[in-house]
Order: sequence, then C-alpha cells, then structure tokens
Amino acid sequence: MISLVRLFSIVVVAFVFASCGGQERPKPVAIHPRPARAGEFDQVGTVTLYPGESCASQVVFLFHSGSQPVSMAAPFHVSKVLSEAAHNHKSVHVVGKWRRGKTADCTYIEATQADLIQKSFW
Repeated sequence: MISLVRLFSIVVVAFVFASCGGQERPKPVAIHPRPARAGEFDQVGTVTLYPGESCASQVVFLFHSGSQPVSMAAPFHVSKVLSEAAHNHKSVHVVGKWRRGKTADCTYIEATQADLIQKSFW
C-alpha cells in the first residue's frame, strides 16, 4: 500500500514539474517610433511600461497619444508620476525633448515634466 501511495505522489510531482515548463514567450521587438525630430514635446496621452529591451537604456515607458507609441525616458521624480499613471491607467500631460539613441533609428522623448490629468464630473 505504501509503495502505491509513493508511486502516485512521484507521478503527481512529475506532472507538476512538467506543467511548469511552458514555451518561452518571444521577446517583443524594440519599437522604433517616428523619425528623429528636433525640438520640444508637449502632449496629453497615456503611458505604459516598456515591454522589452529598448534602443536606449534609459527608456522605461511608452507614450500613447496617436496611432504609434513613442518611447519615453524620465528622471526619477517624473518616473514616479508616469509609473502611477501607467499602473492606474490615467492620462498624463507630458513635456519633454526629443532625443537620439546610440543607433540612427533610435529616437525617444526625455520627459522633463509630467502631470496626471484629473477628470471632473462636470
């Protein structure tokens, strides 16, 4: 009787380990938004956390306001606001500058200011 219980527990443990090993999801391709632009950035939209490896090490967020998301980097005090907006699905007003990464096709926004948009009932 003990050997039957032991055999059953070994089969259960083997099944649990086998079910944990799923296929590895492919890494998202780095997003290379819009061609390089000179100048200021000032828009309202939403942000999400960057899903994979970016073309510049400081890029942590994706800014969504139009058809194509834009990579975004921010200093610590601005990152706190952007992280809160990303986690709570809130709109933000972002001011910053367009920057180039190390490669020619890498452009991103360096956010200098971010404010949460408060929606009113009226």
